[in-house]
Amino acid sequence: MKRLKYSFLLGLATSFFLTVFFYFKEDIPLNVLFVAAVFILFLITLISYFKMFAHINNEEMVFKKLKNVIYSGRANHFLSNISVGGNLSLADNQLVFQTNIINFLQKHECIINLEDITAVEFEKTLGIANNGLLIKTKNGNEQFVVTKREIWKSEIEKRVKNST
Repeated sequence: MKRLKYSFLLGLATSFFLTVFFYFKEDIPLNVLFVAAVFILFLITLISYFKMFAHINNEEMVFKKLKNVIYSGRANHFLSNISVGGNLSLADNQLVFQTNIINFLQKHECIINLEDITAVEFEKTLGIANNGLLIKTKNGNEQFVVTKREIWKSEIEKRVKNST
């Protein structure tokens, strides 16, 4: 139901904007503008519902409630070579990344158990910025962009050492 609501709101906003724009910019009769506005509303709503918002399932995504958070901060997680913004939290036995509300298209949660972490390394983001953190696990690697990566590395390594 949310998809339909957001698609309709996008269609309504687009239709309103274009109608006002053409009303003041061009000399078009009002009856033609009204028909065009209804057509744009229908077309944009339909396109956005089936194309843009077709793979959004906010109702199914429920994030884990975190307890005993030791360190937390804003971060980006690379998911299929796309940087997705959210929050990274270090708990007693897990490192958890949860996307923020802005990233409704790439909404996900990444949970890494501390006993699965084999190494924590610094990385350069795009080969330029010194803000990347690479978490090597038994199952693969996860890459994050964080601020104060030295603190993140030391806190994670301290917890990994305590968990083994």
